[in-house]
Amino acid sequence: MMTRMTRFWKGSRGAVSIEGMLAVPVLVWAMVAMPVFFDAFRQQNLAMKASYTVADMVSRATDALVPADIDGLAAVFDDLTFSREPGWLRVTSLRRDAAGVPRVIWSRATGGEPALTDGTLAEHDHLVPVMATGDTVVLLETFLRYDPPFNVGIGSGWTANAIVTRPRFASQVVFDPAG
Repeated sequence: MMTRMTRFWKGSRGAVSIEGMLAVPVLVWAMVAMPVFFDAFRQQNLAMKASYTVADMVSRATDALVPADIDGLAAVFDDLTFSREPGWLRVTSLRRDAAGVPRVIWSRATGGEPALTDGTLAEHDHLVPVMATGDTVVLLETFLRYDPPFNVGIGSGWTANAIVTRPRFASQVVFDPAG
């Protein structure tokens, strides 16, 4: 009996089948997961590049922006990201007051989302750089939804980017809500 047990323990018949049963699920998961991970990082990279492009467009504005301009910037953002679902953005002009506190001059968001106010700016204070008194910057926040095609551990969610830039050709980017 002991000889048979030793022979069974040292035998290698069927080892390839057992190894295959253990390895194939891992290989199949890897073949499905790698394109999903690549797609998620690609989408995040596209969103970041599109955010910088739109922020640069806003910083170059010399005429007053109107609501249609902000909606057009959102359409440009969607086109640049090749998104399946529309994203949204919020453009905010900020000024540092004499007390050194950043204040909202104007803010406009697309997609029915709320504009930034002085009250909600405290949540975004870490995004505002140190500025001289009276200096202005434009804060552009973009949000893009990502839904992975397969469930491989990456959940659905929003990719958020915040870009702070100074106006290039004017002292301030102006917004005309009535335009």
